Amino acid sequence: MNKKETVELFGLIAALFPRDDKFIKCDGLMRDAWAEMLADIPFDHAKAAVKAAVATSTFPPSIAEIREYATRINAPKRLTADEAWGIACEVMRSYGLNTVLKEGYVPVKEPPARFGDPIRVRPSCTEYEAKRHCPPEVWAMLQRMGYRDVFMSDNPDVVRGQFMRAWQNHDKEAKERRVIGGVLPEFVRMLSETMGGGLLDEGGNA
Repeated sequence: MNKKETVELFGLIAALFPRDDKFIKCDGLMRDAWAEMLADIPFDHAKAAVKAAVATSTFPPSIAEIREYATRINAPKRLTADEAWGIACEVMRSYGLNTVLKEGYVPVKEPPARFGDPIRVRPSCTEYEAKRHCPPEVWAMLQRMGYRDVFMSDNPDVVRGQFMRAWQNHDKEAKERRVIGGVLPEFVRMLSETMGGGLLDEGGNA
């Protein structure tokens, strides 16, 4: 969104929420602030967010609410925790403890190049097949939890609880990253410049 579109958005908000006149009486500072914070949001998505707010609230939407709704429109469909765990279970049934024992699987260890170096474990055929049959995000979660421990665990209920919690936290973080979008990098840049400038000033005065 640009400044012109922000003014048009303010007009829409004022028309849909007539009891709140701050959007009609807005000054350049308010317009510029909203335009900057919504710069990475398509205008059509912002308008859709405002229209959706009318059905659920008697108050005009905030910048955060517009960003949350607008990013949800284009958010890629993600697996639910139950769906992801179901896929992980299928992979474990195919490449977990029973299959490993039946195939006589033993991790291939490479000798250290020099004395004292760690022993490296070369990926096995079984590991390769497990990864190949997993969606990338599910395999990444299994790796984060330690897929060898997960595959060999004899406490599936405990592993399930850990996986579900980790997946839900991952979903929450992904949603926050989508909502923040292009705002956070810009904020970090401005903060770095401000802190850098302050440090330079202090150094110059010293």
